[in-house]
Amino acid sequence: MKAVGLAVAAGSAVVLVVAGGLLLRSRGSFDQPIAFNHSKHVEEMGLPCTTCHLYAETGTRATIPNIEVCRMCHTAPLTESPEEALLVEHIQSGEPIPWRKVYWVPEHVYFSHRRHTSVAEISCETCHGAIGERTTPVTRPIVKITMDRCVECHQSTAASRDCISCHR
Repeated sequence: MKAVGLAVAAGSAVVLVVAGGLLLRSRGSFDQPIAFNHSKHVEEMGLPCTTCHLYAETGTRATIPNIEVCRMCHTAPLTESPEEALLVEHIQSGEPIPWRKVYWVPEHVYFSHRRHTSVAEISCETCHGAIGERTTPVTRPIVKITMDRCVECHQSTAASRDCISCHR
């Protein structure tokens, strides 16, 4: 009887730890420091993704914009937005914006943005969804990128399906 009670207590503890971890992860891990409005930049101003994500067409990684990229347009507030005022504070102080990555490529996967955007001419939206329409910060991947999704795309476009092409 004592063993059953101990097993129930241990099982309950495991459930609480897992549930607590999921709750903390879902609440805090993807909050963005500034409520960036992609729609304002992409749809209203007509800027391509590469205006801010400088290496999307030329590099392995697209990169998250740093304050130097933001400084190109935002040396002073252009609107009354409190979020833009916060951005300008970061720029003027030289303090980096602690953006949180939303999309991750596992370490065992080799992925080149250049090969996909410039060589294969795949649009950003194909893998990242309609981020350009977002008026609120991206807090979770809009499109779930899985190996199955990548393989389907490689099959439909006659891209290499040799494991070594992506797994190094």
